[in-house]
Amino acid sequence: MMRVAFLLMYPFTQSAEKGSYPLVMCASEPNLDQKGFYGPTGRSNWVGPVGECKLEPHALDKPVAERLWTLSEKATGFTWNL
Repeated sequence: MMRVAFLLMYPFTQSAEKGSYPLVMCASEPNLDQKGFYGPTGRSNWVGPVGECKLEPHALDKPVAERLWTLSEKATGFTWNL
């Protein structure tokens, strides 16, 4: 079953090196939009060359983000002291 799942997901995966590139790029490129969202620009933003991607408005919904954070802390049993 796992092999079948992997084969179905293969077109949507990339190497660890390619997957880490957006983080390295954001940490090292001096002229990027600081409020931009960078990642793969290919198939459904899962693979492909790295570039600026569209950030959907719901991703900036602060009350929803706070609820998600609280649920995540409960689910993991870990609380960050910010």
